[in-house]
Amino acid sequence: VDAEQQGHWHHLGRLGAGALLLGPVAGPRHTLVARPARDCVVHRVNLRELYQQTATQTWSYDEYGRPQYVPPASSPLEYALALGVGRGLSVLFQAPLAEERPEVPTDDDVFWMQVPPGSVQYGSLYGAEAAADLLMDPALWQSLVDQQYRLLTALDRWIEQLERSHETRTAAGIKAGEAAGAQADRTLLASIGRRSGRRTTAADADATYAACALVAEAAGIKLAEPARSGTESERLDPVERVALASRVRTRAVRLEGRWWRENVGPLVGQRALSGAPVALLWRRGGYAAVHPGSGRETAIDKANAEEFEPRAVMFYRPLPDKALSPLGLLRFTLGGARGDLLGLLFAGLVTVAIGALVPIATGKVLGEYVPRAEEGLIVQVCLAVLVSGVVSAAFTLLENLSILRLEGRVEAALQPAVWDRLLRLPTRFFTERSTGELASAAMGISAMRRMLAGVGPVVAQSVTVGAMNLGLLLWYSVPMALAAIGMLVVIAAVFLGLGLWQVRWQRRLVVLGNRLNNQAFQTLRGLPKLRVAAAENYAYAAWAREFARSRELQQKAGRIKNLTSVLGAVYLPVCSLLMFMLLAGPARGTLSAADFLTFNTSVTMVLTSVTQLTGSLVSAVAALPLFEEIRPVLRAAPEVRAGSTRPGPLTGALEARKLSFRYSEDGPLVLDGVDFAVRAGEFVAVVGPSGCGKSTLLRLLIGFDRPLSGSVLYDGQDLAALDQSAVRRQCGVVLQHAQPFTGSLLDVICGTEPYTPEEAMAAAEMAGLVEDIERMPMGLHTIVSGGGSVSGGQRQRLMIAQALIRRPRILFFDEATSALDNDTQRIVIDSTRKLNATRVVIAHRLSTVMDADRVIVMEDGRVVQQGSPAELLADTTGRLHELVRRQLA
Repeated sequence: VDAEQQGHWHHLGRLGAGALLLGPVAGPRHTLVARPARDCVVHRVNLRELYQQTATQTWSYDEYGRPQYVPPASSPLEYALALGVGRGLSVLFQAPLAEERPEVPTDDDVFWMQVPPGSVQYGSLYGAEAAADLLMDPALWQSLVDQQYRLLTALDRWIEQLERSHETRTAAGIKAGEAAGAQADRTLLASIGRRSGRRTTAADADATYAACALVAEAAGIKLAEPARSGTESERLDPVERVALASRVRTRAVRLEGRWWRENVGPLVGQRALSGAPVALLWRRGGYAAVHPGSGRETAIDKANAEEFEPRAVMFYRPLPDKALSPLGLLRFTLGGARGDLLGLLFAGLVTVAIGALVPIATGKVLGEYVPRAEEGLIVQVCLAVLVSGVVSAAFTLLENLSILRLEGRVEAALQPAVWDRLLRLPTRFFTERSTGELASAAMGISAMRRMLAGVGPVVAQSVTVGAMNLGLLLWYSVPMALAAIGMLVVIAAVFLGLGLWQVRWQRRLVVLGNRLNNQAFQTLRGLPKLRVAAAENYAYAAWAREFARSRELQQKAGRIKNLTSVLGAVYLPVCSLLMFMLLAGPARGTLSAADFLTFNTSVTMVLTSVTQLTGSLVSAVAALPLFEEIRPVLRAAPEVRAGSTRPGPLTGALEARKLSFRYSEDGPLVLDGVDFAVRAGEFVAVVGPSGCGKSTLLRLLIGFDRPLSGSVLYDGQDLAALDQSAVRRQCGVVLQHAQPFTGSLLDVICGTEPYTPEEAMAAAEMAGLVEDIERMPMGLHTIVSGGGSVSGGQRQRLMIAQALIRRPRILFFDEATSALDNDTQRIVIDSTRKLNATRVVIAHRLSTVMDADRVIVMEDGRVVQQGSPAELLADTTGRLHELVRRQLA
């Protein structure tokens, strides 16, 4: 035995005295090694001393007597000996030689028996007078060498199975140990200060979930318990798994500088040394770290800030699943802003109360103290007005700070929530609207926030100031107050009418602006096609026509705005002039000088309040066109509801049961009673002429559209009742015109999950893309821009690699290899076969169809044939035979 050979030893058996053992042969990875017992004598016999050249020689020997294998011809003796391959070197079966015929097992068994004097004829080819005569048979030695080769090859496979089984048991043991440790941690955590009155669950005992629950409670978010079955990707961060189970968007934030002094909302953080999760919640003046188990809070300052990782996770509160009205959207936006609203209300009331003293002080000073030259009282009133002005400025500052916080809260909560709702809508919703219009509508939330910024406080303050000063007017003179109210009604009606007139044009302008944005987006996206068709001038003309229309609408709205500004500049002097005319005429002698000055100042403040109130109402009305654009998004139901069932780990079994579908209510049936089942691990090809409903069927199978009748079942579960996003996470889908997003090849293949470059290259190899990547200067870091920097075949292989990297249980391909050559397609087919995944492929190429386990032929939205490729091609009158004949022609 070569002493340099290394590896594990595997016991096969024990040989007694007089046994014959052939030496090792070249080829197999393992070799036979014998350990002699005490007093053991081993006699080495050169095989050439026993071997005689025969006409059926299939072995040659080198100068050291080692056999060189040549594939042998089959013989009965070789076949019999080959059936004896096993784990040991013991006798497989013995049977006595009796007069009656022994009961024998199947023909594949081998009988070993002692031969008494006489002869035995075996295989009708060889004969022997005694057992010793077998040793002189040249074919026997040749077969024994062949048998030795097969024995060692079989041992290779057996040892590989043992090693795989050992690795599986070891991994299971490690996983069981980790699970036991995690369970122990949860048990200890559950015993530490659990709040009374709350049901203890396994999710509550988990530290990560407990920290996330504290943060979600502070943010007004309801969390769901994450699955314990391991259906979600183990690569995801624990916080991301909790958020994924709860259908909550997250964002990683970096904690820099004096981060504990800046309120950005509740966060999930980690301890720097242990990595233990903590809830970072805002308390008065700074952040505090809350232990998820005990609830103990630790204030964070400069001394202990380094104890936490400089990275945290923020949760975004999603919109409710129901349709939202403007009032419902307002309630969602102001959720959790009670403190700021109370502060804003208090500051507004104080400011209004101080402002009410201004007309009274004006009347007293100018009407009484100045004529009587009472300098002391004048100074006192001036000082009081000065102090009240400072106090009013302070509360105004507090009010503005509250407004800024509210605006920041609205922007941080509402805009992400709208985008989250938009991304959770069913795919059918996006087929009815253009991309540019949806993007403009979603971003219109920010425009609404800017238009409505401060409207609430201004309305509240204007109403309060106006009501208080109106009371003063009625106190001093009812007739003059009624005249002032008449002027207020006229002014309010004029400004409100102008505002609504302006909104009329603004509504058209918003719709046209969204259309222009969409047209610009589509033009830039389709610029290569426009150049091919030499249609750049037509595209420019279409854009210019709509742009000119938008400029015309802007000018009309601008004229109304200018008129409103002019009226706003002249109405106050005109109203004051009317007040003086009334006092000099019909109301002469009804008011003293001091009372009139107070009355006139109150009128001015009421008019100003009415103007502010009217402007706020106009701003609110002007935001309605923007809300009308986003209303379809808020009314549409999300694809996955809160009550959807989690699918669990899928086996790959799939069934379409009586599926019918049409794109519009009065349109024809695209699918009509489609019914078939796919077994786990089966390769099914769906073929048919163009327009027969193949791609529509695929959209129904992955949940992009809902059937008119019938159902799609995954492992016997109705897809309509399942969490469809969780189902698709276990599937790999490559659609016909799929385009990669902009980024590096590594980003495109890996998606949002943290795969390594090695895993990305393995997926690229399965897709036949490795050679292309290796030829690129930057390899996996090469940037692709929407598929424009790669060829059609490379784009398809890139999307296939993206689908294969997750090792999905089910694969859906819609003409995914149409741009690939036969060799590359063979690589993809072989790679997907090794995944042992269920494959549903829509294809037209004969080579793809022939590799399928089963073919489903569709025509006019119905299944007209099913069966294996050989069976369907054998039917010369069948639809598949006709399709193949046309393709070959």
